[in-house]
Amino acid sequence: MFEFNFEVNESDSSDTESPFKKPKIVEKPKSDLPKKKEKIDWYQAEEIKPTKDLLQNLDIFELNAKELTIGDIELRHLIAGFLLEDIKKHNDLDTQDLRKSEESHSDLIAGVYEGGAKIWECTDDLLIYLSKNFEKSDWKEKLVLDLGCGSGLLGIYAFKCGAKVDFQDYNKDVLEKITMPNVLLNFEDTLNDDEKMELLQKCHFYAGDWSYFAELTNNLEKYDIILSSETIYNIENQQKLLETFRKRLKKDGRVLVAGKSHYFGVGGGLEQFIDYVKSENVFKTNYLWNADENLKRGIIELKLQ
Repeated sequence: MFEFNFEVNESDSSDTESPFKKPKIVEKPKSDLPKKKEKIDWYQAEEIKPTKDLLQNLDIFELNAKELTIGDIELRHLIAGFLLEDIKKHNDLDTQDLRKSEESHSDLIAGVYEGGAKIWECTDDLLIYLSKNFEKSDWKEKLVLDLGCGSGLLGIYAFKCGAKVDFQDYNKDVLEKITMPNVLLNFEDTLNDDEKMELLQKCHFYAGDWSYFAELTNNLEKYDIILSSETIYNIENQQKLLETFRKRLKKDGRVLVAGKSHYFGVGGGLEQFIDYVKSENVFKTNYLWNADENLKRGIIELKLQ
């Protein structure tokens, strides 16, 4: 049974202008309710700029990377084991959230760490779907957002197909220690260091809570395509997820969301999320793909009405 091992806290993010109501949560008997905790202080959003320090570690990244073939696209990414060992060796502020996750043996710590170091199952599902249903011409000159990017594989795939890509993750250290190195690993070997750095700096990397990210980027160009995997697990965060989609998507754009049918322990799930989206009458939904296995998963498409 798939289960996240953390308790859901009530979000303190408020947006009075949002057209979305919070999803309904089934009330538990009072005896089953967890003790009330303080509201979460969600991280403010900021743009994280790549530095040349990444290039100095490129040889180490290459020695600790693995390849993943999706259609006719080769993707490379850091091995998780290498990352964890590196964190244990270096006790610095840049990896404090990743370290907390490792020390607590938790994939998720609400408001602190949101699972970005792990490549979740639905990311593979969405990558395979994209390879089978999108032509490279579909990505040409498109502006794409990998929302809740973690490893960044969805955005890297779109980048290698010709799109311009931005990456967003809750944790700054995930972007610096995982996402950026992975993007760098996927550049052509024929490029020199200056060319690789110039290409990396054409991507934008954003850390922080979704609601703050939407505010930070409010005046920037909106996205043609938003890709998001395993971001619907926490019902408390679905309102600001939809609000981010609404604010950052072009009128004729599309959002592709991959997720599990149910996330035990937190209450969210794909069917529940679809019902919530439909009840708000802002997006049209289309069920694109589903896996009817022991671990039920699916991919949906959202378009503005």
